[in-house]
Amino acid sequence: MHEDALKKEAERARKTNIILFSIFLFIAAGIVIGVFIFKAQHTFTQEKWLHNVEDRYQMVDHLLDEYQLIGMTEAEVLQLLGNEEGTEQTSFKLSKEYYPPEDTLVYYLGVDYMDAVWLVISLENGVVVDYCIDQS
Repeated sequence: MHEDALKKEAERARKTNIILFSIFLFIAAGIVIGVFIFKAQHTFTQEKWLHNVEDRYQMVDHLLDEYQLIGMTEAEVLQLLGNEEGTEQTSFKLSKEYYPPEDTLVYYLGVDYMDAVWLVISLENGVVVDYCIDQS
């Protein structure tokens, strides 16, 4: 009887180990998949920028980390980000500044929470001198 009890205990321990290991693998796989999805959503590419207008707010940080906008010409910015047609936005909530349309490029980044988010690029003599992310 003592030997049967030891065998049952060993079998129960083996099953418990398999279950715990399976749970660990499932959690680890979920974390790895989550990291890949997050990275894919938050990585700037020109194609994603042009075709996923509502999701730009997710990739704008990567864009600003990878490209030095200040000092770029207007033509270089337009080549990288495209021409944002129909953007008449000239004043924003956070900065409370007026941006003259002739010296400003404005890119819609999508809606983050309840506010529309914008990348505002200020130009001077056709060269980027400043940029900010603002809301309206």
